[in-house]
Amino acid sequence: MRKIIISTITIVLSSMLFNACSTTSMTTGDVKTVSFTHLKHEIPLKKFHKLIRQAGEKNGWRITEFKENELIAEKEENNAMKAVTITFTKEYFDISPKDSNLQEAIENELDK
Repeated sequence: MRKIIISTITIVLSSMLFNACSTTSMTTGDVKTVSFTHLKHEIPLKKFHKLIRQAGEKNGWRITEFKENELIAEKEENNAMKAVTITFTKEYFDISPKDSNLQEAIENELDK
């Protein structure tokens, strides 16, 4: 009888553990955005759009509208044009290709 109870408890606990592990959700958005810069708190898109534009223009970038949540930034450095795409949501932003100066400028504007 004792072996049956121990076996039953073991089966119940292991099935509970299995169910708990299999039900935790990780969306594909989490995997895609892991390298993006995540914000401490959500910001409305229009406000974030304005903030990115201000940060870029203060640092010599020419910002062009592309989509509601995407901007193109261009800057001339060392007689060569450099262009990046800034994608943003209420929760994060990404600069592609990466540009640490522009990213730092946007982060500084966020901290204000």
